[in-house]
Amino acid sequence: MHIETEAELLKLGRLLETGEHQLDFLEGQDLDALAAFRNSISSFFYSQHQDSYQRLAGISKLVPTGASAKLATSVLGSVLAAGIASELPADRAIKLADKLPDDFLAKLCIHLEPSQSRDLLAAMPDKIVARVAQTLLAMNEHITLARFVAVIKPSALAAITATVDSGEAMVKIALYLEDKSKLNILLELLSEDQQRATVRAATEHELWPAVLSLNGHVNTDLRGQLGNMVADQGESVLSHLIEVASEQRLWTNLLQAVNAMDNAHQQNIVNLETLRQPAVVESLISTVAEEGSWDELLDLLPLMDQAHLNPALDVLTGSEAASLAEALEKAHDSKLLGLFGHLPDGAVAGMADAIKTNAASQWQAFAGRNSDAHEIEALKAAIA
Repeated sequence: MHIETEAELLKLGRLLETGEHQLDFLEGQDLDALAAFRNSISSFFYSQHQDSYQRLAGISKLVPTGASAKLATSVLGSVLAAGIASELPADRAIKLADKLPDDFLAKLCIHLEPSQSRDLLAAMPDKIVARVAQTLLAMNEHITLARFVAVIKPSALAAITATVDSGEAMVKIALYLEDKSKLNILLELLSEDQQRATVRAATEHELWPAVLSLNGHVNTDLRGQLGNMVADQGESVLSHLIEVASEQRLWTNLLQAVNAMDNAHQQNIVNLETLRQPAVVESLISTVAEEGSWDELLDLLPLMDQAHLNPALDVLTGSEAASLAEALEKAHDSKLLGLFGHLPDGAVAGMADAIKTNAASQWQAFAGRNSDAHEIEALKAAIA
């Protein structure tokens, strides 16, 4: 199961209070549709009791803050208190939160509905948010923390991240983010030591599927910065990363990361021994063909030495030769010229035969657009 689907089903299962794997039948559903379904259910649950929450919130405003806090912890409990908090004016809720124990506030946050309490969370003082976040971290409530990243103030988010010393926690919070566009903000708030701890956690806690999946949501600068940190971990870690990409079919995400690294790291990665294994190369090329990520792959093939390029060309002109038509149609011409200009002499005939059999018309169009390109002179002669 794809790691992001697994995360979404975990959040849905938590809302529905189902057992582990009881929602596995939803595997393969669109991620956005699953998230919308979950949010609809959450809103429905809240709406069923909203009138009661509003009445209790009205009563609470008539009671001194200290007495309300006492009632919340001793009588109402965290579930009911969460609903009432969403209906209180922000200033009243903040005064009340300042008198509640951190562990109770943390449990209340687990049941708080962010869409109904956005104004309250945005107004909450940084010191309270950071204090409660530390309690949630100690409880391993990564899903709860992730739900609030998009609605708390930037200063509150900075206060939280400044104290996070667990790379594992940071990866899990990032994975469970409701709005992945906030991932860049979250990562940019981390110090270099925290970023390196996050990268190390992927190896130490088997979180590479999550890290690779999240890579697609990260901007190019951060992708390169974090990618270089990954590459610094050495050959054994990188080989394992490639195996994960192969097993989980996360090649496009990995290729994007490698393309953002500096040239020295790129050279090291594309020439790892693992990338000469036929099954790994087959997985790489077939995934690229399926997802149309030709440009990401074609940028890296010329960096391979001949021992690594040959297995890739064998697959590209053999079992995946039919995909050459799509590559010639969809990849940027400059990327293809880079590959064709880098073909070893012994590989030109095989590429020519594969193109003639599988992509003759696409080749004609490509060659016509690049009639003066010296990179394809040998290939043109072999195809003629």
